[in-house]
Amino acid sequence: MGEAQKYLRGTRLMSILPHKIGISKRILTSRAGLIVVAQLMQRLGLEQLADRQLPVAGSNRGYRQGAMFNIFMLLFHEGGRCLDDVSHLEKEKPLMKLLGCGKLPRAKTLGNWLRRVGRSCQAMQGLVNLNKTILAAGLYNRTQITLDIDATVIESNQRAARYTYKKHRGYTPMVGHIAETDPVVAVEFREGNESPNKENLQFIQRCESALPDGVSVSNVRIDAAGYQAGVINYAMDNGMGFAIRAKMDSAVKETLSEIKDCEWRPWVYRDGSESDTEQVCNTLHVMTKTEAFTLVVQRKRIDDDENPYWNTLINSDDETGVRGPYKYRAIATNLDDLSDPEVVHFYNQRGEASENRIKELRSDFAAARLPCGDFHANAAWLMLSSMAYNLFALMRMVLPDSLSTARAPTVRLRLYDVAALIVRHARQWTVKVNAGHRKRKRKNVARSGWIG
Repeated sequence: MGEAQKYLRGTRLMSILPHKIGISKRILTSRAGLIVVAQLMQRLGLEQLADRQLPVAGSNRGYRQGAMFNIFMLLFHEGGRCLDDVSHLEKEKPLMKLLGCGKLPRAKTLGNWLRRVGRSCQAMQGLVNLNKTILAAGLYNRTQITLDIDATVIESNQRAARYTYKKHRGYTPMVGHIAETDPVVAVEFREGNESPNKENLQFIQRCESALPDGVSVSNVRIDAAGYQAGVINYAMDNGMGFAIRAKMDSAVKETLSEIKDCEWRPWVYRDGSESDTEQVCNTLHVMTKTEAFTLVVQRKRIDDDENPYWNTLINSDDETGVRGPYKYRAIATNLDDLSDPEVVHFYNQRGEASENRIKELRSDFAAARLPCGDFHANAAWLMLSSMAYNLFALMRMVLPDSLSTARAPTVRLRLYDVAALIVRHARQWTVKVNAGHRKRKRKNVARSGWIG
């Protein structure tokens, strides 16, 4: 017996509460709120679509494709971080039976399924088609969207992983988000040593093909990795607006050096107030093999003692430069109907619409916890994680105001992790929850056009 146990028993601290522990044979569940997720998937018909879109395994004795898809969606929403966490759902056998899942597969079976799906172009395209159904439900009648794309680094100790630019092993997938409604439109799993600059144009086209029919990209926002002639030409040729962070290369430096002091205007914040330390202006710029576009330039005064490079522009490959007492940044754009501050504010919105959404995807839906040593299996895991996040983003649109901006851990605590009694009588399942929880759940689902 440990010293702590001896102390607790000696002071009788462990017997203060007047209670006993017993065992009930009644059918209980601690995750009754997962029914809301299952109802949403049923309303969208995702299980049936998965059965049609995903190729059937070689043996007819395996799990149906729709059932496997549903299990992964429930696993991510429940908070699973790895394949072994399917045991959390397995302990909820009555609830799983109520949801139509039956006997759940083991972690090894899930891993084998991921490898098959990841190695099949038909299966991965099937997941893209399933995702279109989720996107269409959230877009309603919207026909144009703003696309934000960004790369993220996923650290991994797997032997097959390669070194990233952050000097550790991992992968650098690309993620595309719909700014207006938050969901992931497309993901592209990449090796760790692939640059974020690689094939940005091809990824934009991939995002376009992953959108539901009748929906197109009206604007695209990218960080400096997308400052490429091919991307700018494609946007101009296809009538897209763009706001792309410009690299401080020699051509941009030369353009900035030609701006006269009289051209600068005070920076205007969102509330309409003017800044005493920041200024903004615009100028025309051209890259090799592009037509002229606008550079919106923002500069901020810095202290002289923080600027040892007086009268010079430094860091040619960085996104910012320093000249005299100012720090500069520039945004390439063709959004001529917006004022200079409005262009910068529009670009800055990607911090919330893309970067913070990627953080949610990574930390709340296990996108940064790759389960397999197989590249293709991890690609399928990331795609399924993104689709689970999209379901969550769709559901969050119809939750009460107190949860409409909440992250998944909060929703799990307040909605999913609800204790309930499950009763089967006259061929009808009944889920009995505390009266307060029942009222809240009714409010949650009553605002949804997809959940009956």
